Amino acid sequence: MEKRPSCERREFLFKAASLLGAGICLPLVLNWLQGCASETKQPTEPGGTVELDISTVPELQQVGGAVKRTFGNHNSGKPVLIIRLSETQFIVLSAVCTHEGCTVDLPEGGVIPCRCHGARFAADSGNVLQGPARNPLRRFSSEYDPSRNVLRITF
Repeated sequence: MEKRPSCERREFLFKAASLLGAGICLPLVLNWLQGCASETKQPTEPGGTVELDISTVPELQQVGGAVKRTFGNHNSGKPVLIIRLSETQFIVLSAVCTHEGCTVDLPEGGVIPCRCHGARFAADSGNVLQGPARNPLRRFSSEYDPSRNVLRITF
């Protein structure tokens, strides 16, 4: 009695080609995925500074004006809020809500709202006005040079 193979020649060739393709493609895909991961997980540069020319930001020309900006990897690549409190005073706050990490909105009437879960923060300090957040927004040091109209932000 002759023993027949469990799969036909065509099926065997298809399976062999699939395995060969997986052997070649899998390392390429894994390498590609590792490259993507390393690009998105770059650390924040500690102690870095950024200078912002206020004349280039129309929203900050008037007291009470605010803007949301990102500065490379600073603040883990997340945006910050820059709010003009007076002619010579600004505040720079992380736009990341301290409750669950949602991005807060620009201030409205002196209040920074987080629409995810209803937290509210004071625009002049970042302090919690209403939970569920328990901690204030992270504040970054800043210095305004009126002679140059430049805001220097230290992360």
